[in-house]
Amino acid sequence: MATQKASSHIRSLSLPSTSHPLNASIETHFHSLRASQAAGKLTCSSLCQNLCNIKDLYEQMNNMIHLPQNQHLLSNQHHRKEVEWVLDGSLALLDVSSYGLDALSQMKESILDIKSALRRGNNDVGIHAFQVSRKKICKPLSKCLANMKKTDNKCALPQPEDSSVIVRTLKEAETISLLTLKSVFSFVMGKKTTSQTQTRGWSLVAKLVKSKHVVRDSESDTEVVCIDNALNALSDNHSSAETKVVLRQLEILEKVILQLEDGLESISRCFVKTRVSLLNLYN
Repeated sequence: MATQKASSHIRSLSLPSTSHPLNASIETHFHSLRASQAAGKLTCSSLCQNLCNIKDLYEQMNNMIHLPQNQHLLSNQHHRKEVEWVLDGSLALLDVSSYGLDALSQMKESILDIKSALRRGNNDVGIHAFQVSRKKICKPLSKCLANMKKTDNKCALPQPEDSSVIVRTLKEAETISLLTLKSVFSFVMGKKTTSQTQTRGWSLVAKLVKSKHVVRDSESDTEVVCIDNALNALSDNHSSAETKVVLRQLEILEKVILQLEDGLESISRCFVKTRVSLLNLYN
């Protein structure tokens, strides 16, 4: 999950609660996402919930864009620069979500490959292929994260007097969406949160594999971290019982990847819908 430092870039945006019922709903989604970012928990359930919240948020945002007063404002020539600013952000969201979907797709393929290798008894071959695939997946994600870090300042919300409420709301939605996508990237890359690295203990896989080479990590390790640890242990021991344990963990990870993929596809469609709405007004 994004660290506390990253979440500090999210500025609280208090929408006027009396202007329209949508404002209260949007603010509720912002509050939930801010709270999740502050908690710093990197779990499948929290990531999926955040993706669901972003989907709901953008559906509300799209409804807000289509309010007559906002359509009039966003189509006004005096606000073209603001709309261009939002459109640039929407394109960045689509690019980043595309990176995420590609990574999840590659990870699904690598899981299928290693499962097949383990079932044939080719442990070393399967483990090596999986590790090579993980490096290929992590490299573009790391590059994307670096690029996102460079543009963090561009995502900062302007002061109230600088732009309209609808534009500032869209930019906050962009900022918090990028933070969530960063969390998905960290999950796929097998990174740990601060709370996970501070808490020590045996992971489930480490307990079952019982190898002296397994690093004692947190019981709250993500599914990706557990698989990495289990495969490192399995490379030195090829018993059928241990292989079955890893296969079960790979099945779990595969389901997790599918859930994240569904969530990411959903918000990508929302990003497209919002961008199309803005382009129609801009043109």
